[in-house]
Amino acid sequence: MALKTLGRYRILGELGRGAMGVVYRAVDPLIEREVALKTLHAELPADVADEIRARFLREARSAGRLNHPNIVTIFDVGQEGGAAYIAMEMLEGPSLHQMLKERERIPFHTAADVVAQVADALHHAHQFSIVHRDVKPANVVVAPSGRAKLTDFGVAFVPASDVTQTGSALGSPRYMAPEQVLGQPIDARADIFSLGVVLYELLTRRTPFEWPGDTTVFALMQRIAGEPHPPLRQIDPQIPAGFDRIMDRALAKRPQDRYQSASDFAIDLRNYHSLGGGTEFAKTVPQEILRSPAAAADEQKVRNQLIDDLDQFAKNFEAEEKQRLRAEQEARLRKEREVLDWGAAEEQKRAAFERGLGKPPETDPKWMSTTRRMEAVEILRQQAAFRKKQAAARPTAMAALDAAMRAALQYLTEFGREMNEQQPHAGAPYEFIYVGKLPEVNLTQAAVGNRTLKLPEGRELCAQVQLRYWVRAAQPPKFMLLGEDVGRCEEYLKSLRVEFQHRARQDARDRPVQFVVTGPLPCEVNIRADFEAATATVELVNVRRFGRVTVRLDAETFKEAIDDLARYVLGVDDDFRKLIAKA
Repeated sequence: MALKTLGRYRILGELGRGAMGVVYRAVDPLIEREVALKTLHAELPADVADEIRARFLREARSAGRLNHPNIVTIFDVGQEGGAAYIAMEMLEGPSLHQMLKERERIPFHTAADVVAQVADALHHAHQFSIVHRDVKPANVVVAPSGRAKLTDFGVAFVPASDVTQTGSALGSPRYMAPEQVLGQPIDARADIFSLGVVLYELLTRRTPFEWPGDTTVFALMQRIAGEPHPPLRQIDPQIPAGFDRIMDRALAKRPQDRYQSASDFAIDLRNYHSLGGGTEFAKTVPQEILRSPAAAADEQKVRNQLIDDLDQFAKNFEAEEKQRLRAEQEARLRKEREVLDWGAAEEQKRAAFERGLGKPPETDPKWMSTTRRMEAVEILRQQAAFRKKQAAARPTAMAALDAAMRAALQYLTEFGREMNEQQPHAGAPYEFIYVGKLPEVNLTQAAVGNRTLKLPEGRELCAQVQLRYWVRAAQPPKFMLLGEDVGRCEEYLKSLRVEFQHRARQDARDRPVQFVVTGPLPCEVNIRADFEAATATVELVNVRRFGRVTVRLDAETFKEAIDDLARYVLGVDDDFRKLIAKA
């Protein structure tokens, strides 16, 4: 039977269904105002219902504190018969997600204006210490008038909230900031990165770190954390150059290199035409929406400030460039003086030698010509001696690295044997993509292997050592996914050969799918020797945090770090993590 009322609200019809509930068009009979009534599914799984309800009510709590023209207005929140609901402003118009599905590309000036409005909304929220954490096109609605509204504060960080704030399932992976992907603490600058991804998608119709053919989000998150975004004009030369400058700041990997406030982001967006030195904005903005004289004066003031900043940057760059060239010239002159001094010293030695043999004096042109030829010969002899010295040292370095690798193999073999016998409880959480953070795990099923490198003279070197083990959670991990992430998670878990269960997927578009991981999850430590460089590369895969971490160490440091590595695997201390950061 169709729902007629909820609380004091009269239901007019259904607007849509989401991952967690239904949104209705309703009327508040007290003031005859139309509202959007957001509700929760009554049949949510019992083990996640409390957390989802807490986040649902947190949306009302966070957005309800904010009063801004670009943030959806919350009118009321309530509960009736076990059903929680939020009465909010009725928004007319499509979301950016829907607009991106249209055949025609969103004009550049429209994209800049809409994203600038969202930046204004985020700046207002950030002033209340609220971080949205899920900025994406589906959460931005654009009215026919051009007014943009930011919605869905369901996973926002609210000060003093007791709802879980960590875990990889929060937010949408393709719009996450690097610090979100890495599970590090986040602040308002994470929202700025996410909004930068939205702008990138509006301009290019693709997100910056997604590649065709991706089957899991693992590769996506690796790119977010460690690879630069492709320049906009490399994808489409028609995009104004100013956007590339904006994007470099918005998508900076380190938060301190990004815009430090969303308002600064908005200012640059509204002046993107001047940042690139072009006139695209003047060509694309209709005359009827040109700014007022006062706004134009403010815009000119900002433009002048930007020009002054650019001039100062150019002066600083020129000074630094001169300083660099001066340093290079001084180094070159110093090197030339050293060569000349060395040559003079060699000539004196040779002259003394020739005088002792009764050879012609240094003033003899023939003798001087011979001396020059002898200098070249001496240089060649010096180079040969240096190469010979290097060749002599290489076997020693190779032997030291081989000994360190064999010691690591012996240590990890014993470590794996003890792990299989004891099945120890890890002293720190382990984290996996999709699955999230597992606070209590046991380590088991360890296997150690190695590969050797055979030299031409028949000697073998230990070239690679691998420790593979599994972690089993105290309780089978459960998590919820929706839409395309369901298929991606299936492929990811199958690629790891992890046992799991999930619901039937007939309602996958409308309902969340619950996954239960019933088997252990794999972790790897791979150590590879580079005998030419005399270094060892240690690669950790899903060891305490999801993804890959690599560090290159010299032979002596690597030899001392094996015990630190084993303790890090056990979660006893973080000495090896400190070594990674230092390296």
